[in-house]
Amino acid sequence: MRLHITDPVGMWDVVLSCVSDAEVRDREGNSGRGFTNLKRILGSPASFAFVVDELARTVPPEHAIAGCDEGAWALAGALALRLAVPAVLIRRVPKTYFVSYGDDPSIGDGRLVGERLPAGTRVHLIDDLIYSGHTLRSALDALELVGLTASSASAILWTRRAEDAVRELAERGLRSVTCLISQTQESA
Repeated sequence: MRLHITDPVGMWDVVLSCVSDAEVRDREGNSGRGFTNLKRILGSPASFAFVVDELARTVPPEHAIAGCDEGAWALAGALALRLAVPAVLIRRVPKTYFVSYGDDPSIGDGRLVGERLPAGTRVHLIDDLIYSGHTLRSALDALELVGLTASSASAILWTRRAEDAVRELAERGLRSVTCLISQTQESA
């Protein structure tokens, strides 16, 4: 898998405006400080537009967009609008009521939201940050169930911990991941 960091001028300022010094726990229960809540970008229209424009440059031509989880839905929607391509949204937890994906609740997966895309549609995954690779793997699973394929992904931030997932993501068919910035650049 090829990892590409674009490092646009000004992106670090946007991300640093989203850092909180609160102590929080990750999915595994590890505690840490300096939590980055990238959803805070939504509070600054200029920052949000900047991020969407930079992410739009990373999406391959003729690919639909898939927001990897609820945290990436705003980005996915804005990118789909900006690029005039369809989007599908992926939930962390399956929906168990009403129609979830397309027009037939008996097909698809309760984690998928949106109009049904034809099987074989090429999809580009969008996430706000890549921490452990878990969200990307889960998104790939959900898309595979309905015949959609994703070989590329983009996010705002690549974290140090994500390095551990590179081999597995490549084995799952992800050929390239483009992030706007990388936590490994912090000290550079």
